[in-house]
Order: sequence, then C-alpha cells, then structure tokens
Amino acid sequence: MMQKIAFGNEEQKMRKLDFFLRDDAKQCEYIGIIDEMIKYVESFQLLDTQLWKRLAQQFHEDADFDAGWRGEYWGKMMRGACMIYRYTQNQLLYNVLKHTVEDLLIHQEENGRISSYAVSHEFDGWDIWGRKYVLLGMQYFLSICKEEALSGRIMNSMCRQLDYIIQRIGKEEEGKRPITSATRHWRGLNSSSLLEPVVYLYSLTGKQEYFDFASYIVECGGTDVENIFRLAYEDKLYPYQYPVTKAYEMISCFEGLLAYYRVTGIEKYRTAIVNFANKILESDFTVIGSCGCTHELFDHSSVRQANTTNGKIAQETCVTVTLMKFFTQMTILTGDAKYADAVECSLYNAYMGAVNTEKVIEPSIRKEHSDWILEPLPFDSYSPLTAGTRGNGVGGLKEMSDHHYYGCCACIGAAGFGVVPLLQLLRNEKGFAISLFIDGTVRTKTPEGQQIVFETQTTYPKSGNIQIRLHMEREEQLEILVRNPGWSNETFFAVNGLPIETKKGYLSSRRIWHDGDVLEITFDMRTQAVFPVPYGNQVLMNKVIWGKNYMVPTYDEEDPLAHRHVALRRGPIMLAQENRLGYSVDDPVDIKIDEDGFIQTLEPVSQKAPYPDIIEAEIPLKDGGHLLVTDYASAGKLWNEESKMAVWMLTKDM
Repeated sequence: MMQKIAFGNEEQKMRKLDFFLRDDAKQCEYIGIIDEMIKYVESFQLLDTQLWKRLAQQFHEDADFDAGWRGEYWGKMMRGACMIYRYTQNQLLYNVLKHTVEDLLIHQEENGRISSYAVSHEFDGWDIWGRKYVLLGMQYFLSICKEEALSGRIMNSMCRQLDYIIQRIGKEEEGKRPITSATRHWRGLNSSSLLEPVVYLYSLTGKQEYFDFASYIVECGGTDVENIFRLAYEDKLYPYQYPVTKAYEMISCFEGLLAYYRVTGIEKYRTAIVNFANKILESDFTVIGSCGCTHELFDHSSVRQANTTNGKIAQETCVTVTLMKFFTQMTILTGDAKYADAVECSLYNAYMGAVNTEKVIEPSIRKEHSDWILEPLPFDSYSPLTAGTRGNGVGGLKEMSDHHYYGCCACIGAAGFGVVPLLQLLRNEKGFAISLFIDGTVRTKTPEGQQIVFETQTTYPKSGNIQIRLHMEREEQLEILVRNPGWSNETFFAVNGLPIETKKGYLSSRRIWHDGDVLEITFDMRTQAVFPVPYGNQVLMNKVIWGKNYMVPTYDEEDPLAHRHVALRRGPIMLAQENRLGYSVDDPVDIKIDEDGFIQTLEPVSQKAPYPDIIEAEIPLKDGGHLLVTDYASAGKLWNEESKMAVWMLTKDM
C-alpha cells in the first residue's frame, strides 16, 4: 500500500519541528450542532454524484475558455470531502469520492495534463491554480484511499501532471515560463500557491526534481513585483501594505511555505510564517473571524470593520476557511493557543453563518441569470458586519456548459468543518492538548499505545461549563493541556474537583491519570462590549486595475459613523441584531454598558427568536427596555431585507 500523507506532518523525521503532532489514530463522534452541520453538508453537497460528475467534466471540454477558474472546483471540494470523511467514516461518501477520482483519471491526457484549459492557452489565467487543486484533491483522497491499485494510479497520475508542468514552468534562462508569469492575475500569487502540492508530492516520492521545483517557487517569492516571503521575514509591513493584497491566495502561498519548512527545517521560513500569521491577527482579523472589507483583499480590516462605507462584498468565505486551515496549522506548529482562539472565532461566527441551512437561491442569480438552472449552493460567499444582508453574490461564480453554476466558496466550504476534528484534540510526546470543546467523544491512543477515550459533556458555546471524563484501561502518566481562550477573564479549571491555577494559553495538568478522572472547566461567558479602533485615515493597496493586473494606493478615511457602533462578544460567539427580532437594525440603540465594559444580559427562559439559534440574549437598554439578539451565525438566513442583520450595532451615541 502506498504511504499515506499525514497533512501537516509530511515526514516522521520532521515532526520535531512542530509543537504538536497530528493524531491520525483518533476517531471523533460529536453530539449537537457541529455534528448536525457536518452531516448537512455531507448530504446536501458531498453525496451529490451528479455534482461530482459535472465538476470532473470541466477537464474534458476546455471549460475555462474564458481564462476562468472552473478547474478549481473539483479539487477544492475533494479536499474538504476527504476531511469530512475522516470524521463521518461514511462508506457511501467514500464510494462517491472513489468514483469521482476514477472519473477524473479518465480525463487525463496522454501527455499527463489534467487541465480545464486547452493547450493553446494553457498557463494563463487560473490554469495553474486549477491544476494545484487537482493535485491537492488527489493527495487528500490518497490519504484515505483503501485500494492499493487505485493509490498507484493516483500516484502515477500526479507525477505525470507535475512532470508536464516542470517541463514548461521554471527559469526563463532555461527557456521556460516563470511561475509568477503563468497567470494574468495577482502578479503570480495564484500560480505560486502550487508550492503546497509540489512539496507534498516530493514527500511521497522523494524525487529530487520535485524538491528542486519547490525550491524554485520559494525563491521566486510569490509575485513578480516583490518577494512576499522576504517581506514577512523582515516583519516591517503588514499584509495589507504588500504590493499585492489578495488574501486567500496569499495565505495559500504561506501554507505552501509551511509545508516547505517542514521538509527543510530552514528556520528563516518558520520566522516568516509566524510573522505573517501574527500580522494578520493584529491588522486584518475581524470580530467574526474573517478578513477583508474590500471584497477579498487584506485591507486593514481590524480597524475598518465598523465602517458603513465598506460595501456588500466583504468577509469572503474562501478567506474564512483558508484562515481556519492556516491557523490550525499554526497551532500545530507553535503550540500557541491564540491561533486556536482564532479558528474558534471563525468557526462559530463567519463560517457557520455562511452555511446555507435554509437552502436559499442566491438573489442575484434569480435576478441576473434566470435562464440558468437555479439551485441553492451550500454556502454563502460574503458576510455582513454593519447592517446588511447575507446573499450578496456568489464568489467565484461560473456557469457550466449544462447551464448549472457553481462558485469557489461553495467548493471550499466543507474544509471548514474538516479542521474541527483535526484541531479539537492534538497530541505530543507527553500527552494531549484539548483545543476545542465539543459535546461527544474522541477515541485515540496514548503515547504508551493504550486506547483512551475523552468523553465531553457540555452545551458549549451556549454555556461555559465543560466536563471531560477520561476512560482508559490502566493508569498512565500524561500531560493534558486545555486551551484557556483569550476572551475568558475568569476561568475555573479543576481535576477531580481539585482546582488548578489558570493562565492564558494552554493550561497544563501533568500527572498519573486513571480511568474515570474528570476535568472540569468553567469559562467566563459574560457579554463584553467591543469598540471600533479609531484610525482617522490611511493609504491602502485596495484598488485593483483589472485590465492591467496591478493595484494602486487609495486614500481611505474612517467612516464618521464607525465610532457610533459597538459589537457584543459572549464567549466565542458574537451577538447580532436581526430584523425579525422585533425592531429594525437600521435604528440606533442605547445599550447599557457597565463601567468595566460588560453588559448584564438576560437569557430568555423559552425561545423568543422566530428562527433556530445557538444562543439568544436580552440586552439591557438605558431606558429600561431590552434588545433581543442571537448568535451571529444563526441570523440573516433568509438572505433578504426581512432578515437584515448587524454584528456592529449602531448606537445613539458613544
């Protein structure tokens, strides 16, 4: 059987570079909303055999004649589907994925190409980007593949695909096309993200030419105007100040650099990756856990997020999911809990809010493309911050030859839930790290090889009370780490009733553990006010000159209304207004905030909101009344004015 890829830890010998280790022995079984959401995406999207057939067909018909990106759909969705399969272990899903892989292999040309572009216009537009996702999709399926013969065919296919690319892409003095010039978009960011699957294929094969090609991509630096890896290493500029600021593609390049670092151990690349991640958290991470108030660009959104002048195309789901994947890997790499905090913020706010639970057909599709076959997509593409609606366009929208359509966010969505089992329980040589708190069980093996079960009982994030009971056959000395979120000001942590001193980051309990031992955690779930950061004005790189493939500086001014907004955080959840809760979100409110910045919220005894939610709360107003709000992820699901919503709430005066 071909060696499996352990994504995030490519080679056993390099695992010492990571603080945590990936645990491929674990099996998760959840109870509640996370499990329900995963099963919803699985049944609504991933088990759709006709959809898979349609996406594979793009490689048979020169689908991207318009220099489009239909070639990304199959691999992007396959990656998330394989991650979901690791959780559900649904044999039906496996059969569907196996069939579509075999279908795609049929479309491989004699020269090794699998591309949605004709040879006559290959290595233009989004061609390499699409090929990247074909390789990634196959690599993720290879990690779950049960048939040795099929694994061999996949390996052969991937090598032939990459061999074809290497023959034509490379140093100009060798008569090849530079990778940063093999596209007309984003100065080479999209094509340079090929680095990630190239490194993975090197890890599987050990072929020197693959390593050399990966090194060439790294040396090119991501764009043809500036080496973004060097900028990150120097740590002087924020990503929104780079000459190219496309968030999703840039993060993808750093995901590739992280894979390269794990193979080489070259410390300067680790430094660059950590600097880049920290700069995102500092300058471009919003309260709902996404980036970009100017469509999909880094644009200093940490300070701009309360502006009412940002427009509707913001906080893209592709960016959200890519952040979740990247910060999960940053947690594994560094052991720093702040990255897991960020994943949790994204999960319970921007990401779950984007799941199309009501199966709404995107309003703009109905209006502008009524002749297409109208079907709902599983994920929304953009998320509102100030008063606005969901459903403001399909990111990466393309029509296919049979008049169906799809989009980039719909394809990437499943991977968001896929990171949850990966991050929830991590391990190292001494024991385990509990990073997410989900009702259910996790089964795995201890460092000594015995089976251990972590049984979690909680209604988190509705409640901050968590009990985790261990089940094991014999006693064993372990260190168990428990993430103490940065938002929890007063955390209680105990083992078998004995309190343990708390601190920020991971809490540690190193002892001899026995069957039935219990960890108890109580987080501070008080509602806290979050205020916009004043900035006055600044220069941004967020104006795109589409026909000429470059960006120019723009002068950005703070919205005068920004300072009149407030956001309410309750644990990992952001609370939101919604028009169906009995008032208009456009009307200013006068929230009663205590001097310490907390709000004395009340939770209704019975359901008051006219839609399902995780949490609802009554917020006190200065006039003695109350404002009903719910969790952000549950609001706005009708995608229209009736369910208009806001996480940044307009106040009468701040």
